[in-house]
Amino acid sequence: MKTWQRSLMAAFALLALFGGVAYAQAPSASPVEFPYTGNRTAVWIVAQLHILFAGFILGAPIFVVISEWLGYRKQDPRYDRLAKEVTKVTVILYSMTALTGGLFIFVLLATYPQFTTWLINHFYLLFAVIYPLLFISETILLYMYFYTWDSWKGEKKARHIALGVLLNLIGTITLFVIDGPTSFMNTPVKAEGISPQEFLATASLWDKIFNYSWMPLNLHRLVGNVTFGGFVAGLIAAYMFMGAKKDEERAYYDWMGFVGNLIGVGALLFLPFMGYLLAYELCDYDASICPYMMADQLSMFFEMQGAMIGLIFLASNYYIWLSMKRIEGVEKVRMTILAPVVMVLLPLVMTKV
Repeated sequence: MKTWQRSLMAAFALLALFGGVAYAQAPSASPVEFPYTGNRTAVWIVAQLHILFAGFILGAPIFVVISEWLGYRKQDPRYDRLAKEVTKVTVILYSMTALTGGLFIFVLLATYPQFTTWLINHFYLLFAVIYPLLFISETILLYMYFYTWDSWKGEKKARHIALGVLLNLIGTITLFVIDGPTSFMNTPVKAEGISPQEFLATASLWDKIFNYSWMPLNLHRLVGNVTFGGFVAGLIAAYMFMGAKKDEERAYYDWMGFVGNLIGVGALLFLPFMGYLLAYELCDYDASICPYMMADQLSMFFEMQGAMIGLIFLASNYYIWLSMKRIEGVEKVRMTILAPVVMVLLPLVMTKV
């Protein structure tokens, strides 16, 4: 995708964002009903699609800058190449993130116009001023970071790394800002002795953002973005490995896949603690949320999530187990395939006993 095409897509996304905010000020319209899926499922699909792209473009630059710094410090070109290739994918997916974000706003306005209008009115300064400015700043910094990669080498490398740090700072602030309305929908502001409606009428923008679940959600999404970005980097390496023709290229992408897997698993180890903190704050806000999440309507999602996390760890360890086959002299400490098979089957057997 060429530069002008990416710029056009980003501009279209900004128009969609401003158009959505302007539309929210218009007289209320009757909601539409999505065929086949229904409104809730349609909003979920579009929102999830946007989150997948957004999670990568916010998480990948974090370890990209670290990788670039390691390459600069160790004088290892592999780290610099890894950082540049992941940044190239980030630039491409950035446009998709903007487009899916604009689509999400329009779908939300079409399906739930009254609620969306109410939410935008309460966070008008954030949606109309703060978030667009942060989005534009992040766009400029990301393109500067990518297109100055080759020109800012040698003595200018430290300047380029500093630009990457600034990009991550703006990206993290953007994440924290948009998490304000998101967490507000889960845990609206409240105060002792005052009804939520009365307190909301006098609450400031900061009161609405700084609610019970805002900071736990920030931490959870931040760690989750790094985890997702690491695994996607491993996916990129696997795809490039299959298309590589030379042994040197295959060796490099094999190493890149190992690094991506290491980042994903390393960050994933912290994710349950962030999730526990978020769940704790939700339950502290309203005790009825706990049984609703864990033992009622949402319990199946937690069971599926636990199974998926287990599969992620299993696949990651299997990847490491396969990688160890290429290390000379490791046969003495490397397990046979029987061990992971037993680890998988043992829980299934125990449930039947």
